[in-house]
Amino acid sequence: MKLLALIAALVINGYLPPGGWRSARGFFRYAARLQARLMPLRAWDNGLGLTLVLVPLLLPVALVQWTLGDALSGLIGLALSVAALCFAFGGGETLESEVAAFTAAWRRGDEAGAAAALHQLSGGRDRSEAFEAMPEAAVGHLVLRARTRLFAPVLWFVLIGPLGAFGYRLVVMARAFGNCHDNAGPGYCGRAEKLLALLDWLPDRLMALALALAGHFSAAWNVWEDESGMPSSRRLAETGMAALGVPPATVPRDLTAEAVDDAHALLRRAIYVWMALVAAGVLFAFG
Repeated sequence: MKLLALIAALVINGYLPPGGWRSARGFFRYAARLQARLMPLRAWDNGLGLTLVLVPLLLPVALVQWTLGDALSGLIGLALSVAALCFAFGGGETLESEVAAFTAAWRRGDEAGAAAALHQLSGGRDRSEAFEAMPEAAVGHLVLRARTRLFAPVLWFVLIGPLGAFGYRLVVMARAFGNCHDNAGPGYCGRAEKLLALLDWLPDRLMALALALAGHFSAAWNVWEDESGMPSSRRLAETGMAALGVPPATVPRDLTAEAVDDAHALLRRAIYVWMALVAAGVLFAFG
C-alpha cells in the first residue's frame, strides 16, 4: 500500500497547482496567532512553544492513521497517505519548474531572472551570487531542496506512515516561521532548527548513499567522508556535487546551466534507487 501511495503521490504532485492547501501561509497565520497568546504566558520562546505549535496539528492525523487507516479495505489509509505526501512535497512550484526557470534565465543572460529563480530554488535562503557563480549555487540548493521536499518526506513516510511525512513538513514550516519572523525568538528558532536537524540526520545519510549509487560512487563517498566536520547541509551538497562528477571546492568549478540539468537528472536516478529499495522492502515483507 505504501508503494502504491508513493507512486500515486509522485504522479499527482506534478499536476497540483502551487499554493492552496499545501501552502505554508495558513501555518504561518496559525503560528502567529498562537505566538501572540503564548508570549504573555512565557510559554512560546522555548521547547514548549514548539510543542504547542506541532502537537495539535499532528494529533488528528495520528488518530485517523491509527484508527481508520485500515477502513474500507485500506482506502482511507491510502487517501491519507497520498494527501500527506502531496502536502509534504511542498506548496510551491515543482522542482522541475524551478530548475527550468533558472536554467532558461541563465542561458539567455537574464541576471535578474536567474537571481529570482535561484532565490526560489534555495527556498528563500540564498545569498547574493555573481552571475557566473549562480549555476554552482543552484546545484547545491537543488540537492538540499530535493532532500527537504522529496527524500526526507518519503523516508519518514516509509518508516512511520502518513504521520511521518506530514510531521516532517510541519517541522520544516515551523523552522521557516522562525526564519521569516524576526520576533519568533531565539529559543523557539533554536529548538526548531535542532529538531529539523535531528529529522534530517538519517535522510541525509541515505540520500548521500543513493546519490553515490546513482552517480560517481567513489568520488561521492570520499567527499562524504572528508566533509564529516562540516555542517550537514554543506556536506550533503558537496556529496551531490561529487556524485555529479564536479571537482572539489578547492578547484575552480566554472559550472554552467548544463550542470544544473545534470544534477536534476542525478536526483531523478537517486529517487529511482529509493523506489527500488521501497519495492524490495515491500516484496520482502510480504514475500
